[in-house]
Amino acid sequence: MMQNYPQELALIKNVLRQNPEGMSVTDIAKALNKNKNTTGRYLDILLISGHVDMRTYGMAKVFTLSQRVPLSAVLSYSKDLIMVLDKDSRITDINDNFLNLLHLTRKDAMGKNLTYLKSPGIDVHELINSLVTTPSEERESILSFQVQETGERIFKQKSIPTVFDDGARGVTIILSDVTGEILRERELRDREERFRMMAENIQDGLLILENGENTFVNNRFAEITGYSFEELCTMDPLAIIAPEDRGVMGPILEFRTKPQQGLFEFQASIRRKDGVYRHVYVRITGLRHENVMYHFIIMTDVTELVAKDAALFESEQRFRMMAENIQDGLMIIENEQFVYSNSRLTEISEYSLEELRTMNTHDLITPEEYQKMMGLLKKSMTCTGPPAAFQSWILCKNGEKRCIYGHINSVRHNEIVSTYITMTDVTAFALREQELLDQISRLEKRK
Repeated sequence: MMQNYPQELALIKNVLRQNPEGMSVTDIAKALNKNKNTTGRYLDILLISGHVDMRTYGMAKVFTLSQRVPLSAVLSYSKDLIMVLDKDSRITDINDNFLNLLHLTRKDAMGKNLTYLKSPGIDVHELINSLVTTPSEERESILSFQVQETGERIFKQKSIPTVFDDGARGVTIILSDVTGEILRERELRDREERFRMMAENIQDGLLILENGENTFVNNRFAEITGYSFEELCTMDPLAIIAPEDRGVMGPILEFRTKPQQGLFEFQASIRRKDGVYRHVYVRITGLRHENVMYHFIIMTDVTELVAKDAALFESEQRFRMMAENIQDGLMIIENEQFVYSNSRLTEISEYSLEELRTMNTHDLITPEEYQKMMGLLKKSMTCTGPPAAFQSWILCKNGEKRCIYGHINSVRHNEIVSTYITMTDVTAFALREQELLDQISRLEKRK
């Protein structure tokens, strides 16, 4: 009797179609003039295969035709790749999208065991090994394999246990193409990893705010401030600015609170968590992207540089105090460029510092002394001999000639040759000497 079940199942579905409000097992058996137990077994097959739905009202069971979309329609109109396998992994149905992936015709695929398929476009065995073809319950997974023309293809697989009209079991495999999505995620992860590698290997501290919330702090920022990543994420990073430098806070807060793009820079001292003060140079960049306002805070520890600058400034101040208080004129030339003269030299020549910088050497030295002085200067710049002494006449701004006695000494530091010329005004001595020489000459002529 059960051998004619396809016909009997069709009769039951036809009766239920005529009674959409539903029928009990007894009502269906009476309508078909069938045994109630036999009718119940047929209904079990229809229920398992999804052809009918059942609702219970107390002890009674009411059956109605299930409102389902035919599998053929799903296969035809779905964008997914769908394949239906029986319990022996033979293909009982497959849609065009799946056939296109396999580069097969329907005739090549239908009824074939999945393991014996041969595809010119993909490694079918790679695909088969990735598929979940015998699930005990509905499950999802991600599978990836190579396609000859397009390279890697990535799919989200859903394997659904399936019951056919005859009660036999199989599986429906649905593949959703997520290649673009996964590749974008990979690219995003790669970019983020490259960013983190860069951010963690730069010598500057970096902190990123998104709409005022701390979202990223690199290790260098934590090293400079002495605070941990967790602490920095819950505090205002500008709260570490030393009290004496809080004057910069007003413009900073205004820059951060206003939704504006741009760059704000400042230098200040910070007080580390351990109480040690450090001097930092900070750049805050504001950038809006869609609905997010980003602020990038870049902090450079310049404590050592500031200390060196302070020491250099102090050394320079000492040098200037010494140079301005000696009785000799001092001129410094670096790589044949005039860079410094003290006030005593301006007193001797009556030329200002600016005028001395723009003058040619022959404008200061008398013509008869020019060649001798240039020879001494060039020899000194070779840095091969001891300081050279000289006595010469110079032309002052007021037209007078003054006699100077001095020394030329050059030193090399890396690529820079610095020449120091000291000058003492000996005009009075030179004139007295010349007067004595003239008197001696006159006396000798009288003899």
